[in-house]
Amino acid sequence: MLLRLASLFAFLLPGPQAAVDLDTVLARATAYVSQYESDLGNLIGTEEYIQNSILMDNSNPPRVAQRMQRRMSSDFLIIQVGQEWAALRKVNRVDGQRVKEKTPNFDDAFDDSPQANSRRLQEMKVESAEYNLGNVQRDINLPTFALKVLRKSEVPRFAFERAGTARIDGVQTWRIRFREQSGRALVSAGSGEPLYSTGMLWIEPETGRVLQTELELENPYVQGGLKGRLLVTYGTAKKASILVPAMMTERYESRYTTVEGRADYSNFRPFEVDVKFEIAAPQP
Repeated sequence: MLLRLASLFAFLLPGPQAAVDLDTVLARATAYVSQYESDLGNLIGTEEYIQNSILMDNSNPPRVAQRMQRRMSSDFLIIQVGQEWAALRKVNRVDGQRVKEKTPNFDDAFDDSPQANSRRLQEMKVESAEYNLGNVQRDINLPTFALKVLRKSEVPRFAFERAGTARIDGVQTWRIRFREQSGRALVSAGSGEPLYSTGMLWIEPETGRVLQTELELENPYVQGGLKGRLLVTYGTAKKASILVPAMMTERYESRYTTVEGRADYSNFRPFEVDVKFEIAAPQP
């Protein structure tokens, strides 16, 4: 009888699970990002953004010449343009003071003219950076930017290695380090020099979901030296069916300037306006 019970329990208990390797987890994450970018569409939410900048003088050794801080409250739009996404910020308040409205709300900014919408998009990109502190030009602070590393077309250009595990918002994840090693760099400096990407991905191994990303950029040979770091965490939203950015911290350093920022996001929801763009052919 005892032997029969032991055999029964052995039958009911699950057998050993097949080990999940790095390639399998990366394949799941690539599939996740492909589906994610398909489902992302256009999203609009609220951004609370605080920036701090330090400007050094050119003395030897350099000394702090100026410190600044700025708080902004904005409508934040993630909008699809062809196969890419752009981030637009419509600033409503700066340091608690309401900004005089110079442009229409996002709902009224676009119409059915693809060419006019493309021009308007470029104008709004400039306006989005109007209140950026420091002299470090930055247009990569789209929270979802680092997900590009996991695109099927990009994965072969990167080296990946597992770097332990971590729990993100109650979810057990693998920490996977990446390093860009070939091909055209994802990011270039304003002068055109490549800024090579390294960083970390926090991936749920069973599903491929990405819970957190860290992207680091550096090229010491760019004039003045330049490096940046962006850390983004994702969470759920009541009105979105996918994980959405919850918080982003960033840091940029050049020879004389350091800029740090933190953006907290809330109330992400679908942007229902149908926007059409005239997409220019890629330059040779």
